[in-house]
Amino acid sequence: MRKFFLKLLLFIAPFVLMYVALEVFYRNVPNNYSLKNQEINKNSQKIEVLLFGDSHCLYGLNPSCFSKNTFNLSNVSQTIYFDKLLFEKYVDKLPKLKQVVFCIEYTNLSQIDNSGDDGWRKFYYQRFMHLEVPSISAFDLRNYCLAFTQSFYKSRDLVKRYVKKKTILDCDSLGWGTNYKKADRIPPAQVAQSRAIIQEDGLMDFEVNKSRINDIIQKCKQRNIQVLIVSMPQTKIYESYLNQNKLSKIKSTCSEFQTKNPNDVFYLNLFDDARFTEEDFYDADHLNNEGALKCSKIVNDYLTSIEK
Repeated sequence: MRKFFLKLLLFIAPFVLMYVALEVFYRNVPNNYSLKNQEINKNSQKIEVLLFGDSHCLYGLNPSCFSKNTFNLSNVSQTIYFDKLLFEKYVDKLPKLKQVVFCIEYTNLSQIDNSGDDGWRKFYYQRFMHLEVPSISAFDLRNYCLAFTQSFYKSRDLVKRYVKKKTILDCDSLGWGTNYKKADRIPPAQVAQSRAIIQEDGLMDFEVNKSRINDIIQKCKQRNIQVLIVSMPQTKIYESYLNQNKLSKIKSTCSEFQTKNPNDVFYLNLFDDARFTEEDFYDADHLNNEGALKCSKIVNDYLTSIEK
């Protein structure tokens, strides 16, 4: 029996050591979440415009192109659930905040809580951005061990990337995503249909996320903060594969926020804006770095035009 346990220990030990090493890696190597948390706190006394959203905002709106001190608090697959948690955490810590931008895309109004990438990203928001995330169970092992949030193969690839590039950061100190470069663009026709299929959840019920946005709007009105809702540009071929009824409902819902809150909420619809061509996109639905400059200037000009 003693020999059996000794052999078992020798068999298990390498796996334990591997996951201990991964845990040290995840906790200590700077990532987008930890960097954003660090920078927004460091610059809290001067931020005037705050940007929220998912990857379309992360890669599409560059704060350096804005007239006012702007910070991009978006992230890949960030849902309205986390937009609201982040807003509530920071709104009273930014004394100069005058305008907030929320990017509403095809996927996020119908997003169900604790689904998709939320399953593992929620632990990053908690650990690195110090959010209290109600959907996290105290009995979930990932609550204590980040190494278990990803598969071994994804962790391996992340470590390899760090060894090669000495960083796993995808954003700059203002929160803008920097790795969707025009030189690396993927022709939209190659990926438009597959991306549309992956992103389609088949849901048309927006009520939960509408309520969250309305809560944010009311808190902004109380603090004299203007709200701009933006639908970011998409390629025409990508849009052609989307559910047109759902797309129409998204646009009408965003317009409704403005109609019900005149002079406090504004809607800028860039979904199919003719100023953007396929050369502005990294893939079928994300802007590349040059397209982001164009979009950022458009959004900045709009913010300037509505400023009180």
